[in-house]
Formats: sequence, structure tokens, C-alpha cells
Amino acid sequence: MATVLFDWGGSAIKYGVWAQDALQDTGSVKTPASWLEMKEQLLEICRDFQQRYAIKGVGISAPGNVDAERGVIGGLSAIPYIHHFPIVAELTALFGLPVSIENDANAAGIAEAAVGAGRDYRHVLFVIVGSGVGGAILEDKVLRRGSHRYAGEFGLMALQDGQTFSELGTAVAMAKRYALRMSMAEDSVTGAEVFRLAEQGDAIALEEVEQFYHWMAVGLFNLQVCYDPDCLVIGGGISSNDRIFAGISARLTALVQEKQLTEFMPTLLLCEHRNNANLIGAAVSFAQQCGDIVKK
Repeated sequence: MATVLFDWGGSAIKYGVWAQDALQDTGSVKTPASWLEMKEQLLEICRDFQQRYAIKGVGISAPGNVDAERGVIGGLSAIPYIHHFPIVAELTALFGLPVSIENDANAAGIAEAAVGAGRDYRHVLFVIVGSGVGGAILEDKVLRRGSHRYAGEFGLMALQDGQTFSELGTAVAMAKRYALRMSMAEDSVTGAEVFRLAEQGDAIALEEVEQFYHWMAVGLFNLQVCYDPDCLVIGGGISSNDRIFAGISARLTALVQEKQLTEFMPTLLLCEHRNNANLIGAAVSFAQQCGDIVKK
């Protein structure tokens, strides 16, 4: 038995199949312009997989404030037509199969906690760093949503003068600060370029890279002392650069030593599944949400 998987993004829909405890037959298509077109595309992909696999259900990773119990996606996202209606019920009728939906950052966290870098730990915090900071809290492989489904919204933490972790601790924020100081257009330089300029000895870039490491360390330190997890798993664009990960780890170690917290040292891990984490998390989430339905 296999599960069809979808990862909905603003520009592309990734898809694949979870069969024999592995992700298979992955691909992607451009994100459709309307909900009707989206349903047609999803059904076509699902029917194609049904010709080759015994499909038991569909697992989806999606943007927005996903209410898995009600089967509704709240909030806003880059796919405006998926919000505020009983989307799970509609898709269940469309496919004639059980359907689960999970928020994309939560799905990635579930993947890393269940079958990724955090598999050997009970208490896992997943921190994803891109244009902002998001994440997930997992205990014994199970996602903790919180009373308003905001658990894991680490980027909203205020770190300095009302500025949040997302506004201070990302490579995107670093690039904006560099551009401002150099009197450049805000979007004229990338985080990767600032790191490269720092390596070449650019004094302003060096200062901004140091600020990036500082705020990443402060944010992760706060998460460690608040939740006391077994490990912090880092995902997102920065996870693909070993040098940046080493810099974050070193700065976090220095901060812990500065605070004389000799009882622990945070265990910082790189995410294992990278670009496939959302799809794999959708598979694990389907098993958790719909396993009993399939058995019946």
C-alpha cells in the first residue's frame, strides 16, 4: 500500500509516492492559477499513480494555518484560493480516498523528528530559516500545535526593541541591513553575496555576518532554555551550507558558556531530508492522522 504525496508551494507543486518506507517517483508541476485547475492537476497525478501503486490515501503539505481537526486551512499564503473552506472534505470526495493536510513547516519538522536527524530523540525542536523563521515542536514524534495552532512560530519571538527573530536572525534580514548601510536598493544583494563579501574582507559585510550569527544564537538559545529539547534541528536554505551551520553552532556554544550554563550544551543538528522533508512529513502525518481510517 502506498500514499500519494503533494507539497503545495507558491510557484510549484511537488509530488511523489511513499511506498515501502521510502519516497519514490518524485516530480513537480507549476502551481495552477485556480482551485478548479488545482483539483484537476492533483486528480490527474493521483490517477497516474493508481495505475502503478495500490494507493491507500493522499497526504498534503500546504502553506497557511492548517487546522487538521476541522480540515480547513486558515490564514493567508502564496496560494490564495486554498483558504477558509472545508478543503479536506472536498479533496476526500475528489479522490475517493482518505486525505490529510499539514502545514509545510510542521510537515518538515515531523519528517525530521520521525525519520530524519531527530529520529533518536524524544523532544525535538525543528527550526526552519528562510525569508523568516518558522518551526515545529515535537514530542515522541508527535506535533504539538498549541491552543491556537501557533506552537512553533518561533519567528515571532521579540529579540530586541520589538524586532522579531524573523526580522533579525535570517540571511535575508542580513542582506537587507547590508544594502541599507551601503545605500543600495533593498533587494539588490542576497545573503549568499554578503557571506561571500565577508570572506573577501568587506568590513561592513563582516559586521553583518557577525550580527546574523549573534541573532541566530540568541534565538536558538532562547528556544533551548524555554523548551529544553533533546536537540534543535536546523532546516531551510542555510542548512545547505556547512560553513554557516558551523558558524551558528560556534556562536551558540560561546553564548551558553558566557551564561555559565554548565548543565547542558544544546545539540544542534542539520536537517537530513532537505528539499524532500515536506513530502516525507506529509507521509508521516497521513499515517498519524488517517492510519485508523485506512485500517477500517
